[in-house]
Amino acid sequence: MTKLTDIEWFCPQPFINTVSTQDGASKPCCVLKEWPNRQLVNDGIIGPKALHESQLMKDFRNEFLTGGGPMQNKFCQVCKEQEKHSATESHRIMYLDKFDAEHGEHREHLEKLEEYIDTDCSEPFYLTMEYNAPNNFCNLKCNMCGPYNSSTYAKENQAIGIDKGKGATSSWLKGRTWVNEEDDMTKFEEVLETAVQMKLVGGETLALPQNYEMMDKAIEMGVAKNMHLTITTNATLTPEMGKLGDIFNYVPEFNGCQMNISVECWGDKNNYIRFPSKWEKIMKNVGRFSKMPDTKILFATCVSSLNIGYLNEVADGVDILQEQEPDIYNDFATGSLVYGGDNLYIVTALPLDIREQYLERIYTLVKPHHTKTFMKLANYLTDMEWDEKLHKKMMIDVAKRDKFRGTCLTDVFPEWKPYYEKL
Repeated sequence: MTKLTDIEWFCPQPFINTVSTQDGASKPCCVLKEWPNRQLVNDGIIGPKALHESQLMKDFRNEFLTGGGPMQNKFCQVCKEQEKHSATESHRIMYLDKFDAEHGEHREHLEKLEEYIDTDCSEPFYLTMEYNAPNNFCNLKCNMCGPYNSSTYAKENQAIGIDKGKGATSSWLKGRTWVNEEDDMTKFEEVLETAVQMKLVGGETLALPQNYEMMDKAIEMGVAKNMHLTITTNATLTPEMGKLGDIFNYVPEFNGCQMNISVECWGDKNNYIRFPSKWEKIMKNVGRFSKMPDTKILFATCVSSLNIGYLNEVADGVDILQEQEPDIYNDFATGSLVYGGDNLYIVTALPLDIREQYLERIYTLVKPHHTKTFMKLANYLTDMEWDEKLHKKMMIDVAKRDKFRGTCLTDVFPEWKPYYEKL
C-alpha cells in the first residue's frame, strides 16, 4: 500500500489517536490490554498531551518503528490474537486501511503521517480521538460487560454478591456502582483543533452529559464541521441533553456521522445478552437515526461465547436493511473479540460439542459475500483451546444472573441445556 506497510507490524493509533479513559488517564487505542491507567494517574500523567510526552509513549511508539518489543506484546494482545486467526482482519489492520492511498477515509492525511513518523514525534499529531466520559451510567447489563462500563451491571453484581473483575474494586469506582464526575473540556482543546474524527462511547453514550459537553466544546471552538462524528450506542435511549437538546440536533453541526449500534444478536437473543433491552425499541430508534443528515448506520458486535454461533443472523438482518436503504446502512462489524482480563464470556469457555454446532451454522448458513469475515470466527472456534475452569465459572455467572433477572439461558440458546442442567 504505502511506506506504512513496509514496517513489520505498524499501527497508526499510537501516532495519531488519543483515547480518554474514565479515570482521567489517556491511551492511544481503545482495545489495548493491561494499559497502566492507574499508574499514569498516580504519576500525574493526565490528559492527551501529558501522555504523548511521557517516556511510556515514546518507548511504545518506537517499538512500532523498530520491529516490535515487550510493550507491543503486552498491550496489543487483542490484535495479535485476532491476526492469529485471520491474517487480514484485526483492529490494527482496520486502522491501517483507513490510510489506504486509494480508498481509505484518512487517505488525504497519508503523506502527513508518513512525514510525521520520520520525525522525533515530539509534538502531537492528533487526527482522531475517542472520549470515555468519567461516567459509567448504562441502562443495560450485558453479560460480557463489566462495572467500569455499566452502572446497572455493577449494581447487579452487588445484589447477587459477585465481585467480577478489577473494576469492581478499583480506586476509580471506590466501591460505588455509579460514578458521575465533572470533566474539564479545556484539556482537550489541542486535540479538538486538529482532529478529523470524534468518537463518543459509554456507558450508554447518549445518556452521558459529558458527551454533550464535549460536542458543545467543539461547536464553540468552531471546529465541529471539521470532524466526522462516530457514536456508539445501544439505541435504547434518546434523552434531552446538552445545549442543543438531543442527538438529533447535534449531528447536523458535524461533518457527517456514523452511529455504531451495539448489538450481540438479532432479535430476542440480543434482548437476552443485552438485558433488558427491547429489540422493537432499538429498531425504532435506528430508523430515527437513519433520517439524520449525512448519517450512516453500522451494527457492531462483540464476539463472545454466547453469540459467536449466531452472528450470521446479524449479517442477514443488515443485508435486508441495505437492500432497502444502501446509502445509509453500512455492513455489520464483528468488532472486538471478548478476550483476556477477568471476562468469563470468552470463546475458550465454549465446549467442543457446541463449537461443532456453531461451525456447522457458519459453514451452511453464511452467505458467500460474508465468507471472509466468518472464516475468522470459524478459526476462533477451531483454534482457541477449551478452558474447562473458565467454562464452569461462566456457567455459574449465567445461572446467578438468570435467577436475579428472571431469564433462562436455554430458553434462548437451547444447545447449552446439558451444561445448564448440571448446575
